[in-house]
Amino acid sequence: MQTLADRYTLLERLGSGAMGVVWRARDEMLHREVAIKQLLLPDLEPRQVEEACERAMREGRIAARLHHPNAIGVFDVVIEDGKPCLVMEYLPSRSLSQVLKERGTLPPEETARIGAQVVAALAAAHEAGIVHRDIKPGNVLIGHNGSVKITDFGISRAADDVAVTRTGRLSGTLAYLAPELARGAEPDPAADMFSFGATLYAMTEGQPPFGRTENEFGLLYKISTGQVTPPVRSGPLTPLLTRLLAIEPADRPTAVQVAEELAALTGPARSRRRALVLVAAAVLVLLVAGGVLASFLLGRDRSTAQSTPPSTSAVPAALTTKDVDAFIQQHFAKLPKDTAAARQDWVPEFRPAEQTDDQFWQRYEVVAIYGEPRITSTVQDDQRYAVELDLTLRERGAREHDVSIEGFRLDLVVRDGRLLIAHSREAGG
Repeated sequence: MQTLADRYTLLERLGSGAMGVVWRARDEMLHREVAIKQLLLPDLEPRQVEEACERAMREGRIAARLHHPNAIGVFDVVIEDGKPCLVMEYLPSRSLSQVLKERGTLPPEETARIGAQVVAALAAAHEAGIVHRDIKPGNVLIGHNGSVKITDFGISRAADDVAVTRTGRLSGTLAYLAPELARGAEPDPAADMFSFGATLYAMTEGQPPFGRTENEFGLLYKISTGQVTPPVRSGPLTPLLTRLLAIEPADRPTAVQVAEELAALTGPARSRRRALVLVAAAVLVLLVAGGVLASFLLGRDRSTAQSTPPSTSAVPAALTTKDVDAFIQQHFAKLPKDTAAARQDWVPEFRPAEQTDDQFWQRYEVVAIYGEPRITSTVQDDQRYAVELDLTLRERGAREHDVSIEGFRLDLVVRDGRLLIAHSREAGG
């Protein structure tokens, strides 16, 4: 059996395409199954292979920021024999394209249920500044347990872009491409929403919105001019599909707006409220807290104010790991946009100064946690928790120069029945 990067043993070939091969593999270090996508990079010159590897590594770091139950997690990107290999979460599943090949179409109700899970992940990705760039049935996985997850966040397209530069031709599946991309625009969330709408359309109508054709240039013309065949089998989804497939990006709804509409279509009022809660959770991507990072980067040492976190006068039952993680997620989701709300998650005496905090966060476009937060210690009696985080920062206008900082620590305490941040510092500090 072949082993990649002296760590990942290939077990079973799961599938292949023009740009890559997907394997089920075993991570020998962590003793878990993973999926590995090897990018093939056919017919590229050495310089172009190097460029594709750099893009894949960059896209892999970006994709690793996203932590959502409806998105396949990205664990690692390694280079083997000069080719990038993406290490991902393994989900026993079938692709939506396989399901559609077998069933032809899906009823609107089932389409809405699947779509609600896909768009929840898209909402989280867009909130984190991540554009998928290739939403289509082949990149939607239906787990054997019924779960729905998006895969392939931009990685294969990073390699495709190099091939496009070399050949002058678009590669990959054109049928779900947004019109503005066919005209040369850069991918953005609105383009993702068109591709999402095209995917829903294929589920209910049995074919992509531009039809099927072997003539690539004819298809490109239909895409660029927005010649969508009106849906006839989509029932209650028809108005939403019409807006998602609008030729003008500004006329399309956002992922959060679509999630609300799908929630209204998938159940009674109680179910809709629960779905909206899930949508809210979707955008709780792990963006770093202003007080956490500012405290380190601006040199504010809170330890001199109080060496131990304050205890609580009314201690509830011991919190679970999920409780602590949920607090972290809701706190980080407020930043960098809503520093005022984020400051309310600190104990009052240690809250960052408003003016300093706001000025600091205006410098950043994306700040994210990569990997998973780690609870390193707990004191159950006093309800204290130490959590370590790894951070990635992107300054405004510097899209290709991310900075990674490892090992920030948060000390959390419970006051009046709720978690608050009492202290932050670099790990080991």
